[in-house]
Amino acid sequence: MNSNIQPRDVIFDRTPEIFATGSSGTFSHVLREKGEERLDTASFDEMRIVVSIWHPSSRRTIDLDRAYVELRASFDPGEEHWVKLAEIEPVVPPFNPDGVFDGWIVLPVLAASNAYSIWGSGFEPRARIQVRASAYLVA
Repeated sequence: MNSNIQPRDVIFDRTPEIFATGSSGTFSHVLREKGEERLDTASFDEMRIVVSIWHPSSRRTIDLDRAYVELRASFDPGEEHWVKLAEIEPVVPPFNPDGVFDGWIVLPVLAASNAYSIWGSGFEPRARIQVRASAYLVA
C-alpha cells in the first residue's frame, strides 16, 4: 500500500436527463465525472462504487426480486467494448423494501484508465429512471 497517495472521492455526474428503460425494462448509463468518461486510476488499487436507481414518479416502484444491475468497464480508449465486472446486489432497507435500488461493490482497479457504465434489466418497461453513482478510490 502506497501511503503517499491520498484516497479520491469521485461523484459521477448526475444523469443529464431521466432515462427510460427499453421495452424489456433494460437500460444502460455511462458514468462520467465532470463530463469525462474515463477515470485515471493508475495510482489506486481498489475502488468502491455506490449506485442508487429510482423512479422519479412516486407511482412506480422497483421490484428488487426482478431488478438486476451490473457494473461494466471499458479498458481501451480506442475501442468501446464493455466488459461485465460485477453484479451489484441491492441493499434492502426494512422501511422501504421496493422503492429504490441502492447497492455497492468493492473491486480491484484493473487498468490505468477506465470508463464505467451501469447496465440494468428487470425494471418496468419504458419507465423513467434516475441514476446516481459515486466511487471511492484507495491506494
